[in-house]
Amino acid sequence: MRRSVLAAVFGVSAIACVAGPFAIVGQRHAPKQLAPPPITHTSVVATATVTVVKTAAPEVPTAPMPHTFRVADLASDSRYSVHEGTVGKHGFLGAIVATGLTSREAHRVLVGFSGVRNLDRESATSTFSFAKAHDGHVVAFELVPAGAAEGDSLDFFQEHEKTENERLAATHVSLAIEKKRVKVGIVVGESVRSSLTSASLHEEAASALDDALDGHAELSDLRTGTRLRIVATELRIEGVFTGYAPIDALEYTPPPKNGEAKPAIRVYWYGKGSSESHKYSHGGFYDTTGRQPYHGGWRSPVPMARISSRFNPNRMHPVLHVIMPHNGVDFAATSGTPVYAASAGTIRSAGDGGPCGNMVQIDHGGGLISAYCHLSRFGNVSAGQHVEARQLIGYVGQTGRATGPHLHFAVKRVNAAGIEQFIDPLSMRLDGVRIIPPRLRGDFDEVKKTLDAEIDSITLPDAPPPSPLDTSATEKPNEDPAETE
Repeated sequence: MRRSVLAAVFGVSAIACVAGPFAIVGQRHAPKQLAPPPITHTSVVATATVTVVKTAAPEVPTAPMPHTFRVADLASDSRYSVHEGTVGKHGFLGAIVATGLTSREAHRVLVGFSGVRNLDRESATSTFSFAKAHDGHVVAFELVPAGAAEGDSLDFFQEHEKTENERLAATHVSLAIEKKRVKVGIVVGESVRSSLTSASLHEEAASALDDALDGHAELSDLRTGTRLRIVATELRIEGVFTGYAPIDALEYTPPPKNGEAKPAIRVYWYGKGSSESHKYSHGGFYDTTGRQPYHGGWRSPVPMARISSRFNPNRMHPVLHVIMPHNGVDFAATSGTPVYAASAGTIRSAGDGGPCGNMVQIDHGGGLISAYCHLSRFGNVSAGQHVEARQLIGYVGQTGRATGPHLHFAVKRVNAAGIEQFIDPLSMRLDGVRIIPPRLRGDFDEVKKTLDAEIDSITLPDAPPPSPLDTSATEKPNEDPAETE
């Protein structure tokens, strides 16, 4: 959820090939001439919670929502360029200077925060954006602290230039997060994403679904005929969709395999519990028995995507027709599908990877480096930037030596002697299981009972008969035409 909310905050969001740094700075220009609007301070209002059952009926038009000025709004003004960044390990001052500010302008920004926020210990995951004129001076700055959107409001800080003396003055801004309950039943068609959007869910629902199912089900089985009943909460700020809270509850029923029916799987989000007295630090998705698998922090870079080719040191190359190791895993996905960092780390490079096409490499520390190849375009990333797990870094494409769109994901380990060796990326998913402690078991059962009633209230469509052309039920490693490395 944090990733999608922060994307809305800003309004924008290999290893065997070249590895030179390739810095990218987020700049956008447009010919439209607009005067920068004044800062608007918005107080928190009561957060509304609404329950909705998704249908094909169109939504009733509502009155226009208010709009609070955001630095990203100036991207439409050709007089300014908008830049974004993350504080990272070098601290606030080092981060804003590295993103393109002169020492003088960085000092103006710091002075503007005096008495409003202490920036000396700003979190490494806090993000910022600023707009500057062509002569380099900052006209507006925005700081979004880590965890700014974890409650019922989005709290951040803005500076705006005072025209009479060119001072920057920081103010605190708080925007209410509207929560809307959504309950929907789905039968998966040709793709998970299209099935979700056809049910009036945002495409971000795929990532939320991936979070909920991770460890509880084989996502490669999520194919045509899979039935889903979802209880979720959509988040909006000033009427604009910003993401999903963790899915509240989910029922997943795989289609029959070899004529044999598969049992339904239910998972539930449990963290805070039913009251303040039942807080649980290991919040997450638990099954009906109160068990939560976890994977040590490494996640799929393309949620819900099918694995079309696995790690194989003895693979016959589909294009060159010679024995050539496949040093990674291929995820089949359409061009433009978002690609996320598999784990937290520092961008090592983002640029041309030769046969790997547009490539991002991430250094995760401890000698581990991951690579994401054939991207159609990059996210807002640059060399030296810190990224979190599941942070957007690019989009699926077929650049480089590729015959079709897909993501080639690779991981290598560098030992103390500097020797590099590719390893199977799927081996990084370190397994573990948490179990609801006895003192919270009664509370968990109460939460589960309430969520079960909500799932049971959802009408579940009948599964369509499998298409004779549907081959998704059988994986064929190393035979995908898009596999090229």
